[in-house]
Amino acid sequence: MISFTQNLYRNQWLDLVFKNRNKAYGAYELRKNNAETTVKAFLYAAGFFSVLVITPWLIHVLSKTNPVAENNELIKIIEVNLISRIKEVKPETKPINKAPSKPVQHKSIQYAKMNVVPENQAESDIPTKEQLNEAVISTTNSYGEESLNLNPTDIQETGPAITGNPASTAENMELHTLDGIENYPEFPGGHSAFIKFLSRNLKYPGIAVEKGIEGKVLISFIIEKNGRLSNIKILRGIGYGCDEEAIRVLEKSPEWKPGIQNKQKVRVAYTLPINFNLP
Repeated sequence: MISFTQNLYRNQWLDLVFKNRNKAYGAYELRKNNAETTVKAFLYAAGFFSVLVITPWLIHVLSKTNPVAENNELIKIIEVNLISRIKEVKPETKPINKAPSKPVQHKSIQYAKMNVVPENQAESDIPTKEQLNEAVISTTNSYGEESLNLNPTDIQETGPAITGNPASTAENMELHTLDGIENYPEFPGGHSAFIKFLSRNLKYPGIAVEKGIEGKVLISFIIEKNGRLSNIKILRGIGYGCDEEAIRVLEKSPEWKPGIQNKQKVRVAYTLPINFNLP
């Protein structure tokens, strides 16, 4: 009889357990070789652990065996003086602005703008011809030295002005301005009638209203000896149909009373600014 105090891992115990049983499926072999398998596993683990511990130590030892050679050569320090190149700055010479002499103020009469706006927005009254003969045409009323027909063409941006260049081709084709002319050309019914004619006929183009276009159209034309308007052209426009509208209305103008110089009818150049303003 087998005593239980004996080693349970002995082969006689193993043979007793697997008596009349299948010993080929693996359990029998594992139990039979258990001691050998345990020793091998321990040795493998100890070897792997030793490698992990010894490798850093070997690297440290090997690094000390080949130290970097020290450079005992003396380094010579050379002092370098860096001098920055200073750019010569010349003082700026400012031009001396002479104060312009104050011009003599002349008596002026406000000349109404030609604005394409609703009629209820009209503000200024149109001056009479007698007032224009004794004052300079301007955008405001002022009081000063009276002058006979002083600069009647200096209207520039707010009212009709007469400009032009004399032609030298033939005397009968000479182009005049209002400077020194005896009788100015006149729209039938006077300047007030001309303003009413423009106000009634000028229409704000729909595309300009839609796009919110505002501004001044500067248009020039020639009043011929027979009173008809010719050479109508845009000097400065704003587009969107406003330029074409200004030309269209002037082409419908009736015949003017022509200008007179030395008792002869003459051709006169005329420049007219028309303001297109949205309400």
